[in-house]
Amino acid sequence: MNASRVIADLKELAARTSTPEGAQRLAWGPVWRDAREWFKSKIAPLGLQIEPDSAGNNWVTIPGASSKTVIVGSHLDSVPNGGWLDGALGVTAALEALRAHAGTTPPVTLKLVDWADEEGARFGRTLLGSSAAAGSLNISDVRGLTDRQGTRLPDALQENGVSIDRMRDARK
Repeated sequence: MNASRVIADLKELAARTSTPEGAQRLAWGPVWRDAREWFKSKIAPLGLQIEPDSAGNNWVTIPGASSKTVIVGSHLDSVPNGGWLDGALGVTAALEALRAHAGTTPPVTLKLVDWADEEGARFGRTLLGSSAAAGSLNISDVRGLTDRQGTRLPDALQENGVSIDRMRDARK
């Protein structure tokens, strides 16, 4: 693993998505979408595909010699004025692990996941993407959530290509 490249990636992401007060990658918003575009630009040179699931989580897979799977990752969303490493460190470290194995067949299948809306800062519900993938998200508990501007969660999801009614299909 190239720790210097991980730190450079983190600094690049912070420069792109932070203010002097900290990270501004609020889930389902424009800065978060920009962070995900940045992530796509890092995955593309590896010749790998990002596969979003029905909850908006992003998955990248390197098939291994075995169907046994190691999943690594974290999330790119942040709380307002969040730390530059929060969530992003797990994603960039996982990215570096994929870089080390790209173009090879590792002994096990490797998956990187960027969970959608883990912080819950905008709608007050943490672990949204991962709980949908785990099958523990009760859609009726989150359907009525709104942010401080009055945007409904289902509307923010739809703006990002996610249907709240299909989130329960996110199980991998």
